[in-house]
Amino acid sequence: RSSMTLRHSILTSLALALLACGCTSLPKRSFPVGIYSVPSTADFPEIRQAGFDVVVGPATWDYLGSAGQAGLKVLANLPPPGGRSPDDLRKLDAHPALWAWYLIDEPDLNSVPPAQVRMSQRQLRESGARKPSALTLYQGYEALDYGNITDLLIVDRYPIPWLALANFGQHINMGRLAIGPDKPLFAVIQAFDWTAYPGMLRTPSSLRPPVYAELRCMAYEAVARGANGIFFYEFDGQWKMREHPELWESLKQVVGEIRAREPLFQGQRLWWAKEHDFADPAFAFNAALESSITATLLRVTAGNDSVPAGDYILAINNTSHEIQYSFALPPRPASSAGETLRVLGENRSLPPANNRVGDTFAAYAIHVYGPIHSITP
Repeated sequence: RSSMTLRHSILTSLALALLACGCTSLPKRSFPVGIYSVPSTADFPEIRQAGFDVVVGPATWDYLGSAGQAGLKVLANLPPPGGRSPDDLRKLDAHPALWAWYLIDEPDLNSVPPAQVRMSQRQLRESGARKPSALTLYQGYEALDYGNITDLLIVDRYPIPWLALANFGQHINMGRLAIGPDKPLFAVIQAFDWTAYPGMLRTPSSLRPPVYAELRCMAYEAVARGANGIFFYEFDGQWKMREHPELWESLKQVVGEIRAREPLFQGQRLWWAKEHDFADPAFAFNAALESSITATLLRVTAGNDSVPAGDYILAINNTSHEIQYSFALPPRPASSAGETLRVLGENRSLPPANNRVGDTFAAYAIHVYGPIHSITP
């Protein structure tokens, strides 16, 4: 198992390193945080200051140049067939601010056959473009047919409030399982209210945007389910973020926390013989019939002041219920016996009993325990 873990670590690091090099330009950070619908370059400084480093927009010289000046990268919409000559496409491809080509959005939802998407991918490569290509899927399981066509896979799920939040993590997980552990996967989180898109949903639910706790929960669910980065939808499309300052402030707070805890979001997911228990079995499963607590063991090899290097258990309540939850700790060094377990960022520690830890999880709460096993840089 140790050799397989090492192989996974090397391959994942190599994939992200290739995306960060000149041939496949990604931001210097290896956990990108992007946002859709930023049509005005005048908004770039505010977007960058909020902690985002990728925007989704057009492949124009002005847009790319302004993004580069603001320290942003661009997931660029691919021009329609005949919209750009191969020579123009190659020149745009070489722009240092171009992060990736957005080949197609939700082909599964729009009944675009995989064969047609493969043709677009082949035409992109035949033009001489070398930056990564990306597509977005609405259904995570559709990655079985579409997931390995492009270099990057993006999955978007917008469940609030017409579906349980658990639907988000479920589809991110299906995307990851379909493409395997080594291909870059990105999750798109809902940052809008469905009332901005009248007629698209037939639901008796009273529609609303996500609240802070839901935004934060989906961000942590994304990393726990294997996402290598996060996007949010949307800033200034049919939904106007500035007209909803409470949501914008919540979004900035979540992005700020991601940046402060970036080593955790970059952490390597480790296999763990998880043994856990719910005080009330009625709350053990969520609406997707998965565990109501998503618990993942992450290894942080290069920490910071907020997240020292070491192994951490990330545990997320993906439901609207309060849950009493306990779990057995992974093997720890003998020197750790009897030590209390720190809860990251909460100014408290928990004393293990018989190598088990129990805690209370409010609705959509996230607790990070550790470092369980410290790592010397």
